[in-house]
Amino acid sequence: MNLEAKLKEIFGYDNFRNGQKQIIEQVLEGQATLGILPTGAGKSICYQLPALIQPGLTLVISPLISLMKDQVDNLKQKAGIEGVAAISGMLTLIERSAILEQVRLGDIALLYLSPEQLRNRTVKQAIKQRQIGGWVFDEAHC
Repeated sequence: MNLEAKLKEIFGYDNFRNGQKQIIEQVLEGQATLGILPTGAGKSICYQLPALIQPGLTLVISPLISLMKDQVDNLKQKAGIEGVAAISGMLTLIERSAILEQVRLGDIALLYLSPEQLRNRTVKQAIKQRQIGGWVFDEAHC
């Protein structure tokens, strides 16, 4: 697979930043990968690109609700990707139910979760119904 072509097609970037391609290749090979990059170095691409080109649901655990919202908004608006959502305690029951239904149906490829959502029974049931393509722990320093 030509990763540079996928990077251009999905995100509009011509080249990877230092370290990104190596991390992405390891993820796509199924290796447990720890990617530590400085702020602004493009860590998100390291899990977003694999999530969008490999089968299954990628779960991104992040304690930063505003960051999750920004990531989802950017993927939807700038990249035109619909298969991405976030679940946190800030959602209404109707919003949460709609996202969980999309997860169950396989319409979501990349799901951001705040850590406490992993204790939620309905969230656990929804993700159990899907093949998990990857687990990502973002902003682990928090």
